[in-house]
Amino acid sequence: MNDDAIADLVGPYVDDDLPAELRVRVEAALLASPQLAWEVATQRLVKEKLKDGAGEVVASDAFRTRLLKKLYADNLHCRQPELEEALGQIALPIGL
Repeated sequence: MNDDAIADLVGPYVDDDLPAELRVRVEAALLASPQLAWEVATQRLVKEKLKDGAGEVVASDAFRTRLLKKLYADNLHCRQPELEEALGQIALPIGL
């Protein structure tokens, strides 16, 4: 497994979402790479800070509309033109 593949596993490793075999490989790479170990430590710290202090985060309607417009622009097959036209804006496809 190359360095890029291991680096892609840092997030799942921090979230404890890796099977045992991959976890062992990542841990071996951590022992060999101070930079990778620093990345893991940083992600753990950020995860804990967000978990402790963020509370519930609710996106504004304006943010959700901008995000959905971007998603629909990149994924034309998901658009719902009749709803967009009726509402004069991007319709939220989920109950947010």
